[in-house]
Amino acid sequence: MFQRQERMIALTFDDGPLSGPTNEILDILLENQSRATFFVLGNNVTKHRDVTRRIVREGHDIGVHSFSHPNFQETEIYEVYRELIDSTLLLEDLLGILVKYVRPPYGFSTAETQFLFDQIGLQSILWTYDTLDWEILNAEQIASNLLENIQAGDIVLLHDIHPTTIQAMRIAIPKLVDQGYKLVTISELLEVQENPFK
Repeated sequence: MFQRQERMIALTFDDGPLSGPTNEILDILLENQSRATFFVLGNNVTKHRDVTRRIVREGHDIGVHSFSHPNFQETEIYEVYRELIDSTLLLEDLLGILVKYVRPPYGFSTAETQFLFDQIGLQSILWTYDTLDWEILNAEQIASNLLENIQAGDIVLLHDIHPTTIQAMRIAIPKLVDQGYKLVTISELLEVQENPFK
C-alpha cells in the first residue's frame, strides 16, 4: 500500500508492444523496482504475445490503445466499437484478466466514443505531461525535459516504439528513483488519488 506522502508518478507507454524495445523498457523498470502502464495496440499484441504476458507478469498495468490506431474522431462509431472489442477480448483471452483502461489514439475522442468506453467498461486515461518523445527523438533532451518538468501525481506520455525513448528511460528512470519518486501503475496512482488518507 502506498502512502499519501509518497511522490508518485505514472509512466505510460503507448503503441507497443514490440519485442525489442518493450522488453528493454521492462528490463529498466525491473532494475529500478518500478512499475508502469502500457497502452497496447491489438495488432502488435498478436505478434508479440510473450512480451504482452511479461508486462502483466511483472506487475505492470495494461490497457487498450485500439487495434490499429485510427483517429476516433474520424472513425465511424461501429468501427471504434470493433477496434475496442477486438483489442479487449484479445488481451483478456491472452492474459486472463479484466482490462480496465483505454487510451484513445492521439488522445482524441468524442462524446459518442466516451459513452462507448463507459458501455464497454473502460476508463479513459489521458496524461498530464507529454514528453513529445515521438517528435524530439533525442534521448538526452527527452530525459532532461522529463526530469526538469515532472511533478508528483503526473501521468507521463511516452511511446515504447522509439529507440530514443528507451535510451531516455535509461537516463531518467534511475534519476527519478534517486530523487524519491515512486514509479507506479495507473491503478496504484488512482487508488491513492481516490483514497488520499489510506
